Amino acid sequence: MRNQLYQLSLYISAAVTILLAVALLVGTGLPQRQNFTGEIIAGAWVAPEINAIAPQILQTTLADEQINLQNLQGYPVIINFWATWCVPCRLEMPELQSLYEQYQNDGLKIIAVNMGESRSTVNNWINEFGYTFDVILDQNQTLFEQYQVRGQPSTYIVSPQGIITHIFYGATTERSLLNALSPFLEG
Repeated sequence: MRNQLYQLSLYISAAVTILLAVALLVGTGLPQRQNFTGEIIAGAWVAPEINAIAPQILQTTLADEQINLQNLQGYPVIINFWATWCVPCRLEMPELQSLYEQYQNDGLKIIAVNMGESRSTVNNWINEFGYTFDVILDQNQTLFEQYQVRGQPSTYIVSPQGIITHIFYGATTERSLLNALSPFLEG
């Protein structure tokens, strides 16, 4: 009997604790995600998340050309975070190149953001494999932090309106990328 009363009191205590936790959560609410992942700029949510405006990229490519993500509005954009030592990145890069060759005339832009490696290392690697899309260096990992990259490769699909529509964590395939891009490509 004592054992049963003890078990009953444990169940009641657990139920009361859960009810208090739910009441506290309802009363205070959850934190607003945009307070942690982005910011409101001119009334729009800018964050590295689906349905948010992609954070600005203003960098110089390996070819010494200026990339301004805002100037690419009107075009679908793939932003890919990668490194030469990353095995999944090595598997994914030919898929990106294939897509670029097929759809660059339809306006597809690819920005490959290298994560902290030297210019010579990246340049040699890009030339060795013949990649022709835009490559930028993020040696101070500013974009890495801005996009809250969780690991390489990470790929963001940005609509012609500048909105992130898909995020791929880890290696992805040409087919998956094409499915994500299809609403923005002709033919």
